[in-house]
Amino acid sequence: MHLPGSYLVLETTNRCSVACVHCSVGEAEHPHHDRTGFVTIPLVRKLFADLVTARARFDVFIPFWLGEPLLHPDFSTIYQEALRLAGDHGVFQRLEVHTNATHLTGERVKLALNQSPVPQTWHLTLDATTAATWKAIKGRAAFADVVENVERLVKEKARRGAVWPRLVFQFIVSDRNASEAADFQAYWERACRQAGLPVRSAAQDVPPGTDAVVFFRQLDAPSPAEQERQNAVFRSAMERLGIPLPRPTQSPTAIAASPGVCGCFWKSPVVGWDGTVTTCTRDNRLENALGNVGETPFGELWCGQRASGWRRRVARGDYTGLAPCQACFIPQSSNYSGITAAEIAGFGAAP
Repeated sequence: MHLPGSYLVLETTNRCSVACVHCSVGEAEHPHHDRTGFVTIPLVRKLFADLVTARARFDVFIPFWLGEPLLHPDFSTIYQEALRLAGDHGVFQRLEVHTNATHLTGERVKLALNQSPVPQTWHLTLDATTAATWKAIKGRAAFADVVENVERLVKEKARRGAVWPRLVFQFIVSDRNASEAADFQAYWERACRQAGLPVRSAAQDVPPGTDAVVFFRQLDAPSPAEQERQNAVFRSAMERLGIPLPRPTQSPTAIAASPGVCGCFWKSPVVGWDGTVTTCTRDNRLENALGNVGETPFGELWCGQRASGWRRRVARGDYTGLAPCQACFIPQSSNYSGITAAEIAGFGAAP
């Protein structure tokens, strides 16, 4: 049960310290946030035991979905147990944290900095270089505190000579912040170099390595027309910075004409904070829910009859009955893994 580019998402909480305009947290009356909470440690441990039993393997473990992971009171326990699972059983090849850094406290910095044999990356999603833009995107006024938290992490990593985590300063490009992209690149490259950390800039994909990365990501928009517009903003911003794109941004119109096969059904299961399992991070209304790991082992859900039936149809490009997929224009976007016919066949033969 392993494919290149695979990742397991665990939503530690759907509560957040900000309300980004491009996230469902910022949408009034979104059903994913009607009820909020934290994943329990017993549920996490059951999930991890299920993964070992199922002989599951994922390239990446991401303890984050539609909330701020560092808000979880037991985030340290979840993170350390995931590291042990990776080291002892090889379930995960790498851990990847995404945080807005509002709760990147001294305790969290201490957790982050380590010499584990398991590679780790922390995406610091900052998206701005001014307080006004940060507030316009995040819906809160905490920019100065966030910058201070991240700078402390940079300095402590350098001071301790810690191998991990790899630091990724993330900037999701949109028409709201594209004018600050150059300043963002300059600021965080300078902060790393002053601390003695090697750093480079990249777009679309975080390149292999252990050096810090100032990373520009394409925005996933809610409609094809808006995606077309934001794609153009992204391309223009990267041209101004002279940062090459590994592949062209694809228009939703072209994707709709030839949607291909969405790799999410094979590569990116999502476990919500309450244990609900779905097939994709875009399914934030849980319309493609497979069941709950609190009631059914993960392997039975992810490789069970329902999921297998969906895969057979999706492999033919048939998304009938999969409501969130029928209007989705994302399968071939820059932010999602593709899948080959050989990978599909190999997964089908897995136990």
